[in-house]
Amino acid sequence: MGGAKNAMLEHEGNVALATAYLVQRGNLERCEAHDEVFGGGYWDLESDFWKFSMADRNRGENGPVPWAAEMEAKEFTDLLKEAYDTHSGDGCGRCAKIMAE
Repeated sequence: MGGAKNAMLEHEGNVALATAYLVQRGNLERCEAHDEVFGGGYWDLESDFWKFSMADRNRGENGPVPWAAEMEAKEFTDLLKEAYDTHSGDGCGRCAKIMAE
């Protein structure tokens, strides 16, 4: 596998971990029926969010985001922002489709 493909796969994995972290913190929601994540992208994350997220990262292997312990701060915040913006919507799209039928 090429280096670019490995980097892309690693990035996708990190975005998935960031998404799971945002769901855990309550910044995003996950549909229990369809496992779809939604709720992001509409508002800016509050400044306290960034402070607490960086504190979580700085705890290293003992914190809630051990996968981010070795990342640069900007890389970590960029991943969180990307995960948040990627999962916009105010509800599960599949649930909405079922309800509309």
